[in-house]
Amino acid sequence: MKSWAALRVFGGGADPFDVFTPQTPQHTDMLKALTLANMLMTQRQKPRSVAAGGIKTPAASNMRRFDQSLPMTLLKAHEAVLRTFIPHLRAHDLSTQQWRVMRALAESESLDVSELASACSLLRPSVSRIVQNLESRNIVQRQSCDRDSRRSLVSITSHGLELIAAIAPESEARYQYIESQFGAENLSGLYELLNELIAALDSAAPPFGSLSNEELPAD
Repeated sequence: MKSWAALRVFGGGADPFDVFTPQTPQHTDMLKALTLANMLMTQRQKPRSVAAGGIKTPAASNMRRFDQSLPMTLLKAHEAVLRTFIPHLRAHDLSTQQWRVMRALAESESLDVSELASACSLLRPSVSRIVQNLESRNIVQRQSCDRDSRRSLVSITSHGLELIAAIAPESEARYQYIESQFGAENLSGLYELLNELIAALDSAAPPFGSLSNEELPAD
């Protein structure tokens, strides 16, 4: 009987029953499962340029390549940057969203939940949950607005400010790491370009049908 290590040839598309002869029912069942897995992997590796019926998929059409998608590229950059900051925030039992709320409040006297959501680019329900969590840890506090009793204002506590002061050197070290990997000039230029992009697209998006190649569906 040949060695089970010979199953490594599966990556080359070999028939597992050519590798060795099963000696027990358990071996047979194992071979059947591995054969099925090998077939599925082989199918996944086949390129798919044309869909059923000969219709070209977006990858083969005039659509911009997926690896040149601006939203996806920005999202990947966002995730890469967050991965740099997550370890030191986790050490203080904070998420990146919680830290964002704390930073926004540290630079404002007080904000209501809607203002805080806008400042942090977060959804209002998410901000409400974050504020509730931070309030239970005495990092932020809520109080009624004197001018409008229906509004609840959120502000950072002295304990929250102390926590930010303790974390600040660690955060700066993470920024220095990014600069060392990406380059200080590149990072400065990226800030400028991103701010220019935000300013250029800050107005309302053009309605559908107003740009070339956009056709409103027929009634």
